[in-house]
Amino acid sequence: MLKRNKNSQGNKRGFFLTSFVFFLFLFSALLVQGKCPQSSGPVDILPGDVCSFCGMHITEKKFSGQYITSDDKVKKFDDIGCLVSSYIKEKDKVKKIWVADFETGEWIDSENALFSSGFTTPMHYGFVAFKKQNCKGDCIPFEDLVKKIQETHGEE
Repeated sequence: MLKRNKNSQGNKRGFFLTSFVFFLFLFSALLVQGKCPQSSGPVDILPGDVCSFCGMHITEKKFSGQYITSDDKVKKFDDIGCLVSSYIKEKDKVKKIWVADFETGEWIDSENALFSSGFTTPMHYGFVAFKKQNCKGDCIPFEDLVKKIQETHGEE
């Protein structure tokens, strides 16, 4: 017969208690990490994401855009026109804007993009974004795009 040492049972309890505390700490850290913004860059468009302005599903990244607000909320849009219309209403809260490059789908900072019109887009605003060096058609910077959408769509 084997004799069990009281000390070995205490060591097992200590091990399990230490392991439990460690995993509790790890779980808490992961939970907090999930609630906090991971970076100041753009986030992926996921299946089921909807436009923060019109409520339509975002189905084609090449027409999409997003921005992050001063309270670290990410707002995603199915059409660059929706992004601009929302931006006009809350521009004082917007920290950073990204748009998808029409050709590559890569995220571009709106300051490094030019916008061209005449395209069929999800909400029929007609604008797409290009990297500055690859823009096609009559290309305008973001500030001019905002003015154009204010004029043509009555956004204030």
